[in-house]
Amino acid sequence: MKKIRFSRVVTLSVTSLLIALVLLFFIFRNTVIIKNITIPISGVTSKVDKVISYPFQLISTAKDDLIDLFNTYDENESLKRNLAEMKDQSSDLSTLKEENKSLSKALEVEKNFSSYKTITSKVTVRSTLSWYESLTISVGKSDGVSDNMLAVSDGGLVGRVSNLTSSDSSLQLVSNSEGTYEIPVKMTGSAGDVYGILTGYNAKKNVLIIEELNADKELKKDDNVITSGLDGKSIAGISVGKISSISDAKELSKRKVYVTPTADLDNISYVTLIGN
Repeated sequence: MKKIRFSRVVTLSVTSLLIALVLLFFIFRNTVIIKNITIPISGVTSKVDKVISYPFQLISTAKDDLIDLFNTYDENESLKRNLAEMKDQSSDLSTLKEENKSLSKALEVEKNFSSYKTITSKVTVRSTLSWYESLTISVGKSDGVSDNMLAVSDGGLVGRVSNLTSSDSSLQLVSNSEGTYEIPVKMTGSAGDVYGILTGYNAKKNVLIIEELNADKELKKDDNVITSGLDGKSIAGISVGKISSISDAKELSKRKVYVTPTADLDNISYVTLIGN
């Protein structure tokens, strides 16, 4: 009986195996069945892959963002450095242009006054506390500078020599509102020349003041004013400026003429001294 039962079991097992093999054969032969089985499995696998890979994608994106941020920071720093260098170079270029302009004007002055002694020097000292009163240049007696030489910058009168040493000179500027200088000038109007004395400066209006007129001739705005040299010490023909206005005083002795200076009294870098 045991042998019969065992043979039946074996027979059933072989039969089941054959049936399973036949089913597998038909399943793999039938693409529709395969699709129906694999599609759900693929869908689940794809979702699982997405869930698993999402944190790694976030990390990768964050890394790329950080790299971009550091690259942007480096680019900004480089641009800032380049911009600072360009500003420095632009400032240096502007300074050189101003100096070249002043030197060109100085050469022109020396040419126009070639029959006189001319000495050109760079301004070495100009204190902010006495900006409109005086300045110092690096030429003195040993360079041929003498008292009362007139000082010209950018083609216009700016002052006169007031103190001397062997190596430098101090200039009293025409913009010194408390100055005691008196420089003779000539104003050329349509009715003829009028002579006067340059005596002061109005800082609020940036105008020079001329007094002690010698004649009651008509003068108008923009008439030219130059030095006259009638004191016997200063040089004639140096540009002072143009008339901006005239006071309405009826008495000639009280009349004042206001003149816009030729030179930029705020910006004096080179000075040419002119004298005998």
